[in-house]
Amino acid sequence: MLNLRRLEHFAVIAEEKSFLKAALRLNLTQPALTRSIQTLEDSLGLLLFNRAQEGVNLTDAGQRLLPRALRMLGDAENLRREARQLVGMDRGHVNFGVGVFPAEAFLTRVLIEQVQEKPGLTVDVDIGNWQRLRSKLERNELDFVVALTHSLPPPADFVVHPLPPQRFGFFVRHGHPLLGLDERSQRMALRQYKLIGPLLPLQARQSLTEVYQLDSHEELPIGMSCDSVAVLQKVMLESDCVLFATHEALPVASLQDSFAVLPHVRYAAAEPLATALIHAQGRVLSPAAVWLIGKIEQVLRLNADPAEKAKV
Repeated sequence: MLNLRRLEHFAVIAEEKSFLKAALRLNLTQPALTRSIQTLEDSLGLLLFNRAQEGVNLTDAGQRLLPRALRMLGDAENLRREARQLVGMDRGHVNFGVGVFPAEAFLTRVLIEQVQEKPGLTVDVDIGNWQRLRSKLERNELDFVVALTHSLPPPADFVVHPLPPQRFGFFVRHGHPLLGLDERSQRMALRQYKLIGPLLPLQARQSLTEVYQLDSHEELPIGMSCDSVAVLQKVMLESDCVLFATHEALPVASLQDSFAVLPHVRYAAAEPLATALIHAQGRVLSPAAVWLIGKIEQVLRLNADPAEKAKV
């Protein structure tokens, strides 16, 4: 008889290339796993694996059937997830990732409103750089991710929803030597001071190379990479380091009190850079996830439009 459990056994053995390793992973005895595969082969009338002393590998028939089996298992998981999620958006679990700078722009407000409006909802948030979150998204470990994606585009087979953009700047403490310089002098002196910010992908470092007028991104004066904006901000305030961050990630009320943006140094011509919400093409988003996404979009729109924010 053809059933999903045996298809799962088939897929795991194909991946592990060993009955023993697959049995350990599936928490089965090896004889039980062997019987399961024999039953599957009998029901299909096909031999799925070549068994040899050095291991197992797929037969031609096994190679042709494996993609279909994986699709069926994926569809079954989506069906189970959707069935669990039909309990409604007031309960359930959402697991999502947020880039370092976008998190500062909306996350606290969104989570406060979530616990006030949907206290039965469980939320797990992974804050980190887009490179790491992209990998977790590809492994289907996150429902969705909100990130700045200009320097590392999402995979082509992922769904991308544009969100209000963010603007990068170079920030220094008040009284920093760079602030008293004219445009030419400021740009020339910039490389004398350590640059701090989050872990940056290659394309972002290459863009910074143009800003610093260097021949290679390896020459950038990067002094610290850290995925905590709060830590980076404190280091900037207590040193001569230059903080590379977004305007939206830093508290506007403090700009005139303790730090300032360098007026003559601009990243990507000071153009707003795309923020996006990304999820896998075939992933079924729960009602709770859809509600949370709507809340994120609402908060970001309010942040981007001061007139609307004043109405709230």
